[in-house]
Amino acid sequence: MREEQLLELPSEKGQALGYVPGAPIRVLIAEPDAVSRRLICSLVECEPEMTAECVDDSRLILSIQETVPELVIVDANTPLIRRRGTWDALGVEPPLATIVTAYDSAALSAFASIAVDMVVKPFDIERFETALELAKSRILRARTELQAPDRTSPVESSTPRQFVQRLAVEADEKIVLIRVEEIQWIQSFGKYTRLHVQEKSHLLRQSMKYLQAVLDPCRFLRVHRNAIVNLDHVDEFHLPPAGNMSVKLNTGTSLPLRRANRTLLRKLLKQIS
Repeated sequence: MREEQLLELPSEKGQALGYVPGAPIRVLIAEPDAVSRRLICSLVECEPEMTAECVDDSRLILSIQETVPELVIVDANTPLIRRRGTWDALGVEPPLATIVTAYDSAALSAFASIAVDMVVKPFDIERFETALELAKSRILRARTELQAPDRTSPVESSTPRQFVQRLAVEADEKIVLIRVEEIQWIQSFGKYTRLHVQEKSHLLRQSMKYLQAVLDPCRFLRVHRNAIVNLDHVDEFHLPPAGNMSVKLNTGTSLPLRRANRTLLRKLLKQIS
């Protein structure tokens, strides 16, 4: 089956089964390795827009049919998945995003057409955060498309999700409202974040996780554990075959880019361009 068939968005039936605008992203985890499962669950639980359920691989299909998850995280050696290879072949509605894991990278190649990302175990926190960010971007984009008005239907669809347009920061006994389009990049600063706006910076009492949840993922991209950039202010991504990768802003500022993002970055930028 062709990739465009495997990755197609759910139909009206899928939307009726539970793709609710603004609701938490439902994640189903079928990971037999205990260490990997604990790490995955801890990372998903830290995401403000995600709720997770872990299931035994024997209940995977039944759980998908009952809960209609938007993201499925599954091991490539799950018997049913290994034998059939696609969600359609298993007779279930394809989730909006799938992350496939395996200890053997060769086992992942068969799932390239259905996976938003494939992760080789053992993996670290940064690597799996990258996979979650890519999956979240795919799901939010798909939700937006699902909410688009049906040109053949006179019934108006639900209002698309709204992202924050301004952030309030305290400065010199004042509260300053910062327009998000003016933010060039965001820096992690302990329990706070620092918003870089032109020649100034402002300390915000919010976490990077919170900002990822409320900022438009089509505009703001987390390029490193400690940095989010506004794509409107990016001049170029420097992706050498060896050595450190970086992001260059139109201000001349250069920020590190995670090497694990090389392939994923190209996919994501293609989606949000």
